[in-house]
Amino acid sequence: MLLGELIPGPKVSLGMDLRGSQICHVLLSKLLGRIQLLDWGIEELSAEEKNKPEVLKEKLAQLVNRLPKRPTFVTVGLPRRLVTMRTVSMPAVGEEELKGILEYEVERHIPFPSEEAQYDFQVLERDAENATVLLAAARKEEIGRYLTFLEEARIKPTALGVSTFASLNALLYNGNRGGETLTALVDLRNGEAELGVAKAGVFRYARYLPIGQVAPLDALLPDLTDLLAHLEANGGAQAGRITLSGSGAGRGDLLHHMAERTGLSVEFFQPFQRIKTTGVDPQMAPSLGAAVGLALNGLAPLPLDIDLLPEAVAPPRRDPGVVTTVRLVTLILALGLAYTVGGAIRERRALAKLTVTLNQVQAEAAKVESLKREIATLGSQIVTLEKIDREESRKLDVLKELVSVLPKGVTLTLFSVDGREVRIGGLITGSASDLISILEQSPVFENVGFASPVASRGTESQDFQIKALLEVRQEKR
Repeated sequence: MLLGELIPGPKVSLGMDLRGSQICHVLLSKLLGRIQLLDWGIEELSAEEKNKPEVLKEKLAQLVNRLPKRPTFVTVGLPRRLVTMRTVSMPAVGEEELKGILEYEVERHIPFPSEEAQYDFQVLERDAENATVLLAAARKEEIGRYLTFLEEARIKPTALGVSTFASLNALLYNGNRGGETLTALVDLRNGEAELGVAKAGVFRYARYLPIGQVAPLDALLPDLTDLLAHLEANGGAQAGRITLSGSGAGRGDLLHHMAERTGLSVEFFQPFQRIKTTGVDPQMAPSLGAAVGLALNGLAPLPLDIDLLPEAVAPPRRDPGVVTTVRLVTLILALGLAYTVGGAIRERRALAKLTVTLNQVQAEAAKVESLKREIATLGSQIVTLEKIDREESRKLDVLKELVSVLPKGVTLTLFSVDGREVRIGGLITGSASDLISILEQSPVFENVGFASPVASRGTESQDFQIKALLEVRQEKR
């Protein structure tokens, strides 16, 4: 057995989001604590293809066959419309005791008999007396059909997630918004909407809405009003953020209209902020949120850990650390057997060989530890250099962007960058209001607005002061 066989390789995880007329997949790997994107795709199905299961199965099989690496984990998302979700107050007992109580209580919380249900639960919050439990359930018949379809497409999932939970996992993992009052997600695709809400990083609310051909904002307003009731007051103002995802998120200037109607910050979902990527189209990224959340399963701790895959078909999950231990134990046992069955001369020879082998292994292990320390040192140095680069080059990047986007006739007399806040001021020939939409379209700025009232200078010019926030940049590749 070679030393290289005892060192765990990278974990690889595939997330598949199959909803409506889209096949979305994301393949991630994790090595030395760093997660990176290996492969991704969004395939649109025609109405004819969508209604032909054999065509869809073949497309899925081809997708898996052309992946650059074989995944250790395969997590497929169930559409939210197939899943019943409840938050239930339970006694603050242990996990096994909760499981036993739910076996008798689950039928009170789901709209079908418990013997027809495949369910999973998770404790969201707990105090000395009570626990808030998230219960998710689907009909065994629905899951059976889903698994049969996947098996015929030559896909064997290691976990079965829920699309809304997966999107929230990706949002909370990438955005690190645990300290915000409210984080809301609205996923729009194929005439359907999925809503999810978390407060201070803890799941609170999920809803599925069929909206058909109605304008998304009109269909969502009643539920958005209910969503606003979950916000905490902050000096009389409501605080929070809404994130739009899915292929239907960009229709009808929905982002700006929703911000106007709710008074909240609204943004498009960018699910790769903490994941190393190359070549992802920013226009396509919002549709990959659920697939990213599914692919993170097995690679990172996630706030929502619901798995509806029946235990009878769930493959065993091998922990690389356990595998290494088993290999070492096997090697030790083999060496011990060789030592006991040989004669005195063979024992001496075997012992001499084992000593040499052990010394070699120890020497190799020392090299590995040295390399790990060197990697850690280099990583620390890289982080420091990247921080210096960000701090020193940020102002120049912002100034270059302003030069490229501001129209002729603008004279700047004020330019400052303080952290993420940018302030500019000056004189424009024409209307200063045009500058707001110009800066909003730039990938560098967000939350653009006037810092003070616009003042007219003569009949054709206006003095202005504008403030904005810098978009959070991804790490350099």
